[in-house]
Amino acid sequence: MIRLTAYAKINWFLEITGKLPNGYHTLDTIFQTISLGDRLTFKAGADLRLSCSDPMLPVDERNLAMKAAIRLREALKEKRGAVIHLEKLTPMGAGLGGGSADAAAVLKGLLKLWNRRAPAGLLQRIAVSLGADVPFFLEGGTCAATGIGEKLKPLKPISKTWLVIVWPGFGVATKEAYAKVKLPFPDPVKRKSNAPRSHLFNRFESLVFPDHAKLPQLKQMLIDEGAVAAMMSGSGSAMFGIMPSQMAGKRLLRKLKSRYPYSWLVHTR
Repeated sequence: MIRLTAYAKINWFLEITGKLPNGYHTLDTIFQTISLGDRLTFKAGADLRLSCSDPMLPVDERNLAMKAAIRLREALKEKRGAVIHLEKLTPMGAGLGGGSADAAAVLKGLLKLWNRRAPAGLLQRIAVSLGADVPFFLEGGTCAATGIGEKLKPLKPISKTWLVIVWPGFGVATKEAYAKVKLPFPDPVKRKSNAPRSHLFNRFESLVFPDHAKLPQLKQMLIDEGAVAAMMSGSGSAMFGIMPSQMAGKRLLRKLKSRYPYSWLVHTR
């Protein structure tokens, strides 16, 4: 049996820079993996089968993890199957990249299970076909990304940083968030190269906050309760607060848990 954790992500910086003819938007962003993640197990099997701890999630090709398994198997012309179980811990519609992380973990897990290698170019093409940020999850760590999110530049790892992640109990559909984009922005923001934490910015806050009043309130609450800074991740709805220490994070988490049960103290990785 093979066990992997599909680590989630936050964005230290996220600006929308344009729109391609195919409808995809181009980005300038800094991804960061965090210690929260889904857990996956892989066993040998004659066919591809997926099970999930969340009964609300489909386990056919509508699930990105299953789609990744099917596409990799086809690309490798692999005859063997696999029995995959997904323990879902990262909330959906949170901007934490849970589904994309699962897909990347499936690609890595199946290569190990089948004892196969895939050329980097092939794996990249499969990853991009699954989702714009799936290539990042094959890398992890701290990465600047451009294009639709697939052009990656690894950055120097930052020192271990403690974060309190809060999911407000509802998701924001990525499609819904992008539908609000009207380019060009009157105030485009340029990323300061190689400075993940010194220049926090997320364009989606200005697009999503007007329709979800709880989100700016949550951001302000994190700051009022001791976070050094707070920001939404991706297109939302999860918010993260940068904590001055692990102890401060534990204190804040204790305060939050009764009101926001889907809260976690995590660290960068």
